[in-house]
Parts: sequence; C-alpha cells; structure tokens
Amino acid sequence: MPSIIRSFGNTALSTLCSRILGLVRDILMARYFGAARTADVFYISFMIPNLFRRLVAEGALTVSFIPVYTESLIRDGEDESLRLAQKVMTVQAFFMIIIVAAGILFAPLYMKQFFGRNDSPEILSLSINLTQLMFPYLFFVGFVAFAMGYLNSHKRFFAPAFAPVLLNVGMITGIVFFNRFFEEPIYGVAFGVILGGILQFIIQIPYMIKEGFVFKISFDLNHPRIKKIFKMLTPALFGIAVYQINTIISSLLATMISEGSVSYIYYTNRLTELVLGVFIVSIGNVILPEMSRLTAFDDKIRFNRLFSASVSSALFLAVPASIALIACGIPVISVLFMHGRFSYNDVVLTYHSLAAASSGIIFVAVLRITTQAFYSMKDTKTPVISATVSMIVNVTAGYILMQTPLKHAGLALANTLSAIVQMSILMVFLNKRTGGIDIKKILISLFKFIIASIIMAAAVIFMGTFVDWKDDPKMIKIIFLTAIVLIGIIIYFSLCYILKCKEIVYFVDKIKKRLT
Repeated sequence: MPSIIRSFGNTALSTLCSRILGLVRDILMARYFGAARTADVFYISFMIPNLFRRLVAEGALTVSFIPVYTESLIRDGEDESLRLAQKVMTVQAFFMIIIVAAGILFAPLYMKQFFGRNDSPEILSLSINLTQLMFPYLFFVGFVAFAMGYLNSHKRFFAPAFAPVLLNVGMITGIVFFNRFFEEPIYGVAFGVILGGILQFIIQIPYMIKEGFVFKISFDLNHPRIKKIFKMLTPALFGIAVYQINTIISSLLATMISEGSVSYIYYTNRLTELVLGVFIVSIGNVILPEMSRLTAFDDKIRFNRLFSASVSSALFLAVPASIALIACGIPVISVLFMHGRFSYNDVVLTYHSLAAASSGIIFVAVLRITTQAFYSMKDTKTPVISATVSMIVNVTAGYILMQTPLKHAGLALANTLSAIVQMSILMVFLNKRTGGIDIKKILISLFKFIIASIIMAAAVIFMGTFVDWKDDPKMIKIIFLTAIVLIGIIIYFSLCYILKCKEIVYFVDKIKKRLT
C-alpha cells in the first residue's frame, strides 16, 4: 500500500499541474481571443478529436489493455507479453491512422452538416481547416494511451500522468508565440495542439525503453489476447460514452429552463471535476494495474483488502471536498467567477447546482474505484449495465426535478441520484464476485471522515461570515478565501490524525522518520 500511496501522490501532483496550466491556458485564450467567433470555432473544431481521445485513446483502450497485458505478464512471461504489447501498439497505430485519415477526409461533410449550417463560408472554411489540422493529434494521444497502459502495468505512472501538462505547454506556446506567424492567429493555437501531442508522444519513449519495451511492427488480429482486448473494448467504449451522454443530456435539458442554466451547470462541473480529476481519477489509474495483478493471481483476499483501502483513500479526499464545497461554495464561486457580467445573483444560482452536485462527489469517488475493480477482472459488461440504468435514472429524474423549484439544481441532483444508483448496483455485484467486501471497515473510515469534515465545515462557515462576498473588494475576498482553505485543511487533517485515520497517520509517520 505505501508504494500505491506514493504513486498516487506523483500522479495527483502531475494532474494538479495540468489543471493549473489548463487554467492559465483558458485565461490566455480569453485574453488573446476573447469571445470572438474564431475562438468558438476553435473549441468546436477541437471538440471532435478531443471526444475521440476521451472515448478511444485514453479511456476504453487503457482499461481494456491493462488487465489483459498484466495477465500475460504474469502467466506468459516477459518475452511473450512484450510481443503482445508490440502487436497491440501496431494494431492501435493502424486503426488510429485510418481514423485520422477519415477525420481529415470527411471534415468538410460533418462540419458543414453539424456545425456550419448558419455560418458564413469563411467561418465554415476556418472550422474545416482547424479540424483537419488538429485531427492528427489523435494519433499521438493514442500512443500516449498505449504507453499509459504499458507503463502503469509496470508500476510507472509519472510520464503518462505528466503528458497533459505538455499538451497545455504546447497550446500556451501556440497562443502566445505561434499566433504571430499567421494572418488568422487562431491557427497558431491549432499548431500548439499538435506540438503538445508530439511532446506527449516523445516523453513516453525513454520511460518505455527503460521498462524493456522494444519498438517493432507486428500486425496480428488473430492473437487470442488481442481478440480479448477487442472483446472488452466495445462495452468499455459504451460505458465511458455514457458519462459524455449524461453531460450532453443535462446541457440539453438545461436549455429548456431559464436563461443562464447551461452556464450554471458548466461552472458547477468545472469545480466538481477539479476534485474528481486531480484526486479520485488519480487513485483509479494507480490501482487498476495492481488490481489486475491480484486478479491474475486469483488472490481474492488481497484484492478485497486493496479495494477497501482504495475506497477509504478516495473517501478521505472526497468527503471533505464534498462538504467543503457545500459549506463555502459561495466564497469559491464569488472569487473565481464573479466579474464582468457574472453577477452575485449568478453566484447564488450557480451555488444551488454546486451544492446538489457536491453531494454526489462521495458516490462518484466510490463508483470510480468500483468500476476499476470490474475492469481489472476483465468484466466491462457489468459497468455498461449499471451505466445504462444510471443514464435512464439521470434523464428521468432530471426531467422531473427541473420542473420543480430546484430548476437547474434539479439536473445536478439527478446526476447525484444516478451516481448513487450506479454505485449501488456495482457494489452489490462486486460483493458477490469477490466473496465479501469489508463494508464495516469502509463505513468506520467514512464515519471518521464525516465527523472531521462537519467540524471543519462549521469553522469555515464561521470564517466566511466576516466577509461580504457580494460587495467587498476582490483582494479582501481572495485573502479570506485563501485563509479559509488553509485553515480548513489544517482542521480536517488534524482531526483525522486525532481520530487515527490511517491515511493521515501514514504521512505523519513518514514525515517524522525523515526529521529524525
């Protein structure tokens, strides 16, 4: 477990760096391009290859490859598993080239059909050119996804986790430097995307070579383990797509309510995904290879122990994040978004959906770990079933709740309810598959985290009363919010240490050893 915690720390730190640079990138985009139509066209053009990346490259392929490769590594030996990895890389590269070529070739058709009906010929031409220019990015990020599966299976997490940082570096370079070389500056950003993809690609190579990978073309669709990966790939693809579908559905339903609802949901998602992206996803990425290894050894006892410890670790971060966002959501939204035409009334309305969504962070955290457990068992069908039920619950509950006084907050609450349903289904099936999860141990940890978080929340709410978050100067609000966050963290960690929560005790003991 200590090695897993250390790997999680490295992954979370890289992800946090990526999120910070992503914020810098967004600020620079706003500064250089504002809300001009060219900026809108760029985001639309980048959305398509980026969607492919989420569904195929970084999503379904990784969760399908890691369990099968890990099983081969244990049962077939290093030489045979290397040959399998070479075949997977070759097959993936082949299909990525086809997808990229098709994306470039048919860009005029689908861009005109879906995005260019109401635009001028000049804007339509720009959107087509940008899409064609950025589509090769998918090939590079596809290789990064393969490298992530290979390196994570060998317990190496830094290079794949650091890759998104380099994408942001490339895009920032495009925004600030490349734009000056083009009559239409937005092309510089598109070249920045390609630069980011190349940098992501390059950084993986030395780490892969260090772990024994030999680059070799080996095309074989008939290999039994290749077939197993593809068999897992389709349901995994659908399971990951459900999340995107839920997001799209929520946005579409939000357009049926009052003006601004879509924006409130968007800003809510930005805040909740920051927590989930940095911490919870990092834990999931780290434990998947280890769970796959234990599954290959058929070690259910250690598997259950790892699962319980992973869920507790996720809750250790998710519970305070959930309660803190509910407790000081107004200060956070006021500092981050309240400027220009974003009024205090918008802050309050955004908080309504944030409070509803934040209550679901705990369940999404457990859901992420539980889903990885099924992927490690090479079972991608059960997560699809639960995701489908979740989607039905989300649509039904969202449509009903948005017509109540909750309005847009009802859509956020529907997402929370769907996460609860999906998590419950998976937990029941996993409990049967593994012979019994240590629920008691998880609940004891959860109880400690809730006690510490409630006391922390009371303290930050009290501190928040000293500031008028509507009318006080921006600098005063920034200073107080910083103090609230720091004091909240200190109170929570201190209480967890007093309650002897093993997650914080481990870190304190490590610090003591280094100091003595």
